[in-house]
Amino acid sequence: MYKILVVNPGSTSTEINIFEDETEVKSAQMVHPVAELKGFKKVIEQFPYRNNIIKSKLLEWGVKKGDLSAVVGRSGPRAKESGIFEVNQLMFDVVKSEKVRVEHPAILGCMLAKEIADEYQIPAYVPYPPPIEWPRIASVSGIPLINRRPAYHRQNIEAVAILAASEMSIDIKNVRLVIAHLEGGMSIVAFEDGRVIDTTSAFDEGPFTMERSGSLPASQVVEMCFSGKYTREQVLKMIRGEGGMVAFLGINKVSEVENKIESGDKEAEFYLEAMCYQIAKDIGAMATVLQGKVDAIILTGKILDSTRAVNWIIERVESIAPVKTYPEQEAIVFAQAGLSVLRGDEKAKTYE
Repeated sequence: MYKILVVNPGSTSTEINIFEDETEVKSAQMVHPVAELKGFKKVIEQFPYRNNIIKSKLLEWGVKKGDLSAVVGRSGPRAKESGIFEVNQLMFDVVKSEKVRVEHPAILGCMLAKEIADEYQIPAYVPYPPPIEWPRIASVSGIPLINRRPAYHRQNIEAVAILAASEMSIDIKNVRLVIAHLEGGMSIVAFEDGRVIDTTSAFDEGPFTMERSGSLPASQVVEMCFSGKYTREQVLKMIRGEGGMVAFLGINKVSEVENKIESGDKEAEFYLEAMCYQIAKDIGAMATVLQGKVDAIILTGKILDSTRAVNWIIERVESIAPVKTYPEQEAIVFAQAGLSVLRGDEKAKTYE
């Protein structure tokens, strides 16, 4: 039996899971308060903070040397090919040197995995899926210099698609789904022919989220950028990190929004409904990509913690197709990647 630790740093939380082979035996999601995240100017500065939180949780669980077989991190710097890579010092240093352009905590995945693996004297791995292929028509924007690029929560969305297809007894190559991954970052996709064929960008399109602005009126953004009132970094933080519910309510967790609503806060209720309204709009848009022929609409992610939000979304989209909900599947996907190397089914590659 192999024991795998999965480390998944997200925009508003850090999740860790321990698997014994394919069975999850422990999990914890450590949500990071807005006030604490605001203390970091750059994502790379969060590394010691998140690292200490993870190690404290492992200490609380009583995990010691010899208990774990490997650590699997969520992400790392861009690799030349797909596969499962063992995290080496070069990979760690590339992220630490800020050569990675993506300003998202996911890039800390390899660093956190290696830091823990070194302490426990075990290997650390990061999976790199094959390149995303989607129709050229989906990449067109209104400016030739700018292309729309697929940026979505791939591991969870693809795993949920497999679950939904199996439950509906439809071959994965034939199922037609709109899948909405809804939490700190959101991506809403059209799934057909066994793959995602269009998506809102998790970074700068779609509905506003707990901490992202979502799509914005472009001309107003341009005016704001050239007003002289804000730096580039401040504008980017408004879009990712301090937008959405953080900007409106100062909180980044849907359960905290629910608490406000329960205490009679009408503003909190309004903004939660507004977020669900925008989610429903983009679900409708992706249904048109599938020409309205949708087997099911799938909701997944931390939004499931709010029955109120889920019901608001369902009310607006259930006329399109049946709506199903699934908890996130990312952790098992990462665990299986580590297991495939440990079992000898796949050879780990070297990052260079």
